[in-house]
Amino acid sequence: MHKALLVSFLLMSTSIFAQTWVQQANMPSPRHHPITFSLNGMGYSATGSTLNSQVTNDFYDYNPITNTWGTMPSFPGPARSFGISTLSNGKAYLGFGVTRTQYLKDFWSFDATDSSWTQLASCVCNARRHPAMVSTGNKIYVGLGNDASGDLNDWWMYDIIANTWTQIADLPGIPRHHPFMFNAGGEVFAGMGHGGGIIHNDWYKLDTATNSWTTMSPFPGEARVAGTQFEVNGYGYVLSGDGSNHSFMSTGEMWRYDPNGDSWMQMLSHPNQSRWAPGSFVINDEVYFFGGLNRATNLFPNEAWKFDLTDTTSSINEIDQILENTFVYPNPASDFIFWKSDRSISDVRVYNGVGQLVFTSAANVQRMDVNGLNDGLYFVQFFDRTKIIKTSKVLIQR
Repeated sequence: MHKALLVSFLLMSTSIFAQTWVQQANMPSPRHHPITFSLNGMGYSATGSTLNSQVTNDFYDYNPITNTWGTMPSFPGPARSFGISTLSNGKAYLGFGVTRTQYLKDFWSFDATDSSWTQLASCVCNARRHPAMVSTGNKIYVGLGNDASGDLNDWWMYDIIANTWTQIADLPGIPRHHPFMFNAGGEVFAGMGHGGGIIHNDWYKLDTATNSWTTMSPFPGEARVAGTQFEVNGYGYVLSGDGSNHSFMSTGEMWRYDPNGDSWMQMLSHPNQSRWAPGSFVINDEVYFFGGLNRATNLFPNEAWKFDLTDTTSSINEIDQILENTFVYPNPASDFIFWKSDRSISDVRVYNGVGQLVFTSAANVQRMDVNGLNDGLYFVQFFDRTKIIKTSKVLIQR
């Protein structure tokens, strides 16, 4: 681990993961850049890139009641990755991305009531991958992304009723791809992403009535790219992705945006390091998170996790207070580490700095011999069966 990265870990307060990140059934086929959405109480994942970098047109559904994935008839358009979707008026709209040889600008709708696909008018813009897509009312807004010539900052409006595309104002920031975006409080927001050789933290709001962009307060966390996003109850959320060096972040951060105050609140991170290009969908105010690439391990995890967005104890400070009696000591450690908790803990797992499991134990053992481990930073995770209660950092140093 780089020294600078290790120092940054040590300066951070103990990292706490949400009580309500609960592990779900594994996704059938690990992948990055899935197109994801939910309709009528079901979750869906289409297309994306598999472990061997093959683009796909496969299509899966997820039933939260039975916690099971099913295989649907394939998406009828070209196999692709790096596409995008949004929801409007009870249907999903999706498109764009890239095949192995061609950038795309086709556009489709999916109706979950009869599992039917309809091909709509293709965008009259440049074909592209990694764009933003946000809906409000009967309009869908698409922009940014990149094509063979580089990054883009143009924006286009699709009229659902007329089935037509119209160009609107460009984003005032520099061209970029793989941004974050969502509808929060009925308004269109977009920003961050990768452009001009750097990762950004700038943030913008589109006034759809005047066709103009407003620069909002910058995102307060580490600049980021290639995560996932969603909207719930008037708030927007960004989850996971790569950090400012286009590599993994030590935790899979989640942030909530309040459009009324132009303010962000950090929520509790998903388990393990952040993931590049994961997917997510929301069902009944719970977000389901899966897919992507863990750059720390260079593995494609297929486990899915669920987080209750109505949990009133979901901010970092509140969880810190609740779990202050779950801890690891001494820190730094040289021979043994010990743990103590007044919570119901089933087992304890220890991971090294790149996410590899190095030790697992029943919680009641309450100690671990670390003499066989190399010096460095380790993560100690406390579990209640499949649910992560807390993650602490400990430095082994001799």
